[in-house]
Amino acid sequence: MSMHAIVQDRYGDIDQLSLRELPRPEPAADQVLVRVRAAGVNDWDLGILRGKPLFMRFFLGWRRPSVRVMGCEVAGEVVACGTGAGNFKPGDRVYGDLSASGFGAYAEYLCTSESSLRHMPSRLSFEQAVAIPHAGLLAWQGLMQIGRLQPGQSILINGAGGGVGSLGVQLAKLRQARVTGIDSGDKLDFMRLLGFDEVIDYRQQDFSHGEKRYDIILDNKTQRSPFALSRALKPGGIYISIGGSMPRVFQCALLAPWFRRRHDKRFKVLGLKPNQELDRLTGLIDAGKLIPAIDKRFPLAQVPEAIAYFRSARHTGKVIVSVPD
Repeated sequence: MSMHAIVQDRYGDIDQLSLRELPRPEPAADQVLVRVRAAGVNDWDLGILRGKPLFMRFFLGWRRPSVRVMGCEVAGEVVACGTGAGNFKPGDRVYGDLSASGFGAYAEYLCTSESSLRHMPSRLSFEQAVAIPHAGLLAWQGLMQIGRLQPGQSILINGAGGGVGSLGVQLAKLRQARVTGIDSGDKLDFMRLLGFDEVIDYRQQDFSHGEKRYDIILDNKTQRSPFALSRALKPGGIYISIGGSMPRVFQCALLAPWFRRRHDKRFKVLGLKPNQELDRLTGLIDAGKLIPAIDKRFPLAQVPEAIAYFRSARHTGKVIVSVPD
């Protein structure tokens, strides 16, 4: 049996991606075969596509990408289970982050370890559910696990109009935090609808030079020096980088001990633990306390266009790839 998938043979740009017919995979002993119904577009796609930053090639393949089918967020239905897989059965609706198990969501079918999947929230469609596993856990692990968000704290989310920010503000509001969001001016109305208490157009105002100080800064777009970022933190506050300029991210990591000793301010770089506590988010969704925000949907054949749109940073909420029958 065969299937369609978006395949990449070389590093480069979206012109290296093509829709092809491949053999449908068969699950190994500890794997499940999933009929993909939706996939989420993420920063991982840009890194795999270009093979940059260059250090990524040490585990992606130096000359050619070892990951031929991208896509790290999946939602779909279990079709078959390997002999050693006992957590799921055919027909189960599942979702998860595949970044630690080979990727592969830009296809009609994929085989993956059952440890990379969880039962999907019952109240969501596949397209809604796929907005959660990667982006939602970046927000959860940043704010709750590393930031240890407390009621009444002041939170700043930079790059707040995308998938992480749209879920992060909801998590912060569950703890009665006051949340400021930063993004481009055309996203501010959307961010107000999400519940941000204050919104800032980064083209008009630099938060690191403002008068306000924050308990937690969750930064999708680390671009400033740690010295500038430190000005925006309260004593005892924490800055959490989840992406951005790699030289700036490394600076934050290297200088973190100095800032903690000298200024009582913590700097952390989030290394995502895929699917860890995803069941907690599932519970919040099923309780009606967390709702994903979806921007555009693209068919499987238009994955290159979906990645180009995501790269333009014009999206509000998640960019989704739909894989219907």
